[in-house]
Amino acid sequence: MKKFLECGKIINKRGISGELKIECYCDSTSSINNAKVLYTDEDGKQPYDVISIKGYRGFLYIKLSGIDSAEKADSMRNKLLYVSREDVIKSDESVFIADLIGLNVIDADTAAVYGKISDVSNYGASDIYTVKTKSGSVMIPAVKDIVIKIDTASGVYIRPIKGLFDEAEEIR
Repeated sequence: MKKFLECGKIINKRGISGELKIECYCDSTSSINNAKVLYTDEDGKQPYDVISIKGYRGFLYIKLSGIDSAEKADSMRNKLLYVSREDVIKSDESVFIADLIGLNVIDADTAAVYGKISDVSNYGASDIYTVKTKSGSVMIPAVKDIVIKIDTASGVYIRPIKGLFDEAEEIR
C-alpha cells in the first residue's frame, strides 16, 4: 500500500499571498483537514508544512510554508498534492482508491476471478470500477447490490448481474 496518496491538484493561485486553489480528489474537502504536511511528490520527498486549509464550494484553499507570493503560487500550478495516509480522515468502511487498483474482482458465490481493477471513476451516482478481464474491460457500478465485500488483502467480492460479464453466466 502506498504511504502517500494523491489528494488534489493545484489549479490556481488565490490572492497575492501565495494561497493555492486545489481541485480536491477526496470524498470530502474535510478529509485532509488534519494534515500538517502535504507533498508534491508521491514518495514524500518534497514536503510543505500546511499553514491553513479551508474548503469552499468543493475546492480547497491551502496556504503552504515557503509559498508566500503570487509568483511562487503560480509556479505550483498543475502540480499534484499528496498526503500521508495516516493524516486522512475516513470512516472505517471507506477504502482508498489507490488500494483498489490492482485488486482481483472475485465472484462472491463461486470464487471465480473475473479480472483486476484497473481504474476507479465517478460520474455522480456511484463509483465505477473498470475491470481488466482476459477479453477486455468491463465497468462495474460500485453499488451494494453488486459489490458484496471489499477486502484490500484479497479482493473485491461481487455478485454480478446478468450480462455484466459474458463469462458470468458460464461460471454459475
